[in-house]
Amino acid sequence: MTNNQQNHSHTTPQRVIPLTGTVNFRDLGGYQTTSGQTVAWQKIYRAASLGGLTSDDCVLLSDLNIDWDIDLRAPSEQSAYPDQAWPNVQVVLNPVYPTTNFDRIINYHGIQRLLKGSHRQPKLTDPVAQIYQNVILNPHSQAAFAKTFTVLLGQATDAATVFHCAAGKDRTGMTAALILMALGVPTDTIIQDYLLTNDLYDFPDGQTALNNDAVQAAVAKMNTKTGEALYIQGALQTVAIGYGGIANYWQEALHLSPTDLDTFRQKFLN
Repeated sequence: MTNNQQNHSHTTPQRVIPLTGTVNFRDLGGYQTTSGQTVAWQKIYRAASLGGLTSDDCVLLSDLNIDWDIDLRAPSEQSAYPDQAWPNVQVVLNPVYPTTNFDRIINYHGIQRLLKGSHRQPKLTDPVAQIYQNVILNPHSQAAFAKTFTVLLGQATDAATVFHCAAGKDRTGMTAALILMALGVPTDTIIQDYLLTNDLYDFPDGQTALNNDAVQAAVAKMNTKTGEALYIQGALQTVAIGYGGIANYWQEALHLSPTDLDTFRQKFLN
């Protein structure tokens, strides 16, 4: 048995999955929703780059039944540092940022109105929050988000999916936020999940295996109202205020059906 396998237990899910070849690989399960349900463990994972995985890492990911690897990076990143494959995994190349006219993400002026409905986008002052907002509104990015949801909707009952970018923060963070928002997880919890990336990178040894108590202690110290929390908060406000909620964003921006949303919740909530 490998060291990684010894650190993992199917019967005791953990937030952070210790891997040698990457950091910030974690489970989105266990979060409580506003309806009192719980996001299912060992079904959806988020991560940083998977190009440096070791053979032991690949054994562990196969052991976790992760059949889908959604790569949110740009084509240049994907070709320069491709993901390491593990048995039975299918890689989905799904760049979140548009490959052309990227300046529209950095400096997009059409954010104050929507093509449909009477909602207006919240005006954000933080420049990074504005970029996040532009990604949430960009048609290419919306199609990428929809593709991730489509993979998850088609995921087999006994399988799991991981999605990732380079550091597992921006593109991954926005995707995770939309997933958790669709499942009814409260805003503060979604922001805490986003901010957890910083804590995982701040540990002196990036390969340190963190138990759930250590992760929860880090979360308890977070300030979800200031600093980098404003980045993802702006994205959440854009959906909640600009579209009137995730159900409208799901239909109007992602072009997925209300039935799909119901199925998604049934599939990933306990």
